[in-house]
Amino acid sequence: MIQRNFGDTKIAVSALGVGMWSLVTDWWGEPDKAQEIIKKSMEIGVNFFDTADMYGNGKAEEILGKSLGSNRDKVVILTKIGYDFYTNKFKPKQRYDLEYLRFAVNESLKRLSTDYVDVLMLHNPKLKDISNKELLDFMRSLKSDGLARSVGVALGPTLGWEEEGLKAIEMGYEGLEHIFNLIEQYPARKFLQFNVGHVVRVPHASDVLNDLKWPLKEDPKLHRHFKSMDWISRAVERSIELKKYAEKRGMKLRDLAIAFILSHRTVSSVIPNITNLKELEEFSKASDLTLDESDLEFLENYYNTNYKDLNEESIRETLIYK
Repeated sequence: MIQRNFGDTKIAVSALGVGMWSLVTDWWGEPDKAQEIIKKSMEIGVNFFDTADMYGNGKAEEILGKSLGSNRDKVVILTKIGYDFYTNKFKPKQRYDLEYLRFAVNESLKRLSTDYVDVLMLHNPKLKDISNKELLDFMRSLKSDGLARSVGVALGPTLGWEEEGLKAIEMGYEGLEHIFNLIEQYPARKFLQFNVGHVVRVPHASDVLNDLKWPLKEDPKLHRHFKSMDWISRAVERSIELKKYAEKRGMKLRDLAIAFILSHRTVSSVIPNITNLKELEEFSKASDLTLDESDLEFLENYYNTNYKDLNEESIRETLIYK
């Protein structure tokens, strides 16, 4: 599998990454299958694993650490800190005070069975936290102490956060995790102009671009609970012609979605929702697909005609989380 640079760091990550969220949290997946998928991932060339301390209240990091075994030096681990699930696991609150963050980092390292992480990110921080120089200095001190190889910011939980993403880049954070897909292209396209590590999540737009999942229904356990079902329905309807285009090109719509993201050279890795070995294999093959200039021109026009207003709606929807 092709590897890409994580920004201007010396870290190389596989174009396809595996997200622990979909494998082991109470929302998605079956925990007993997680180790099998992690091990198979490494066999096919995936070296990048995305997790967070709060995923499954520490369960994700524990399973990842156990699954890697002696392969720690062959993989790249991204984890995130900033939610205090230790005090209340049912309603964890964001905490960015330095004493807590140092505690959280050390607990993550224990669960991961390692003495360092490759990418350490603040989990969904607000603008005031991203702008905090003392917090940035603390994150950089973890690099100096050998606990992290690079530091970044994970934007979320929804689309948007343009000001926050650009501020993180301005401050000097080395990586961003954010949403980017054929439908929801902004504000990510503004971020992608900068050479930092870009980890892309929700590549199938809450399963709208994964035709295998059609018809889509409301489900509080899935990421699309952040979206209105009216938006979902309209987005699916407007994707039917794109599905036909993909099939004419010998692809599935879900594969085209992956290929589009990776056509952007500053994208480091894409993290689709993988819950079984079949999805792992399919998305692995999709990560090797190449789109030509005519494909990209078609997709640009398709976005402007069919998706641009949906993209703008998504951004407005997420203002409630600020």
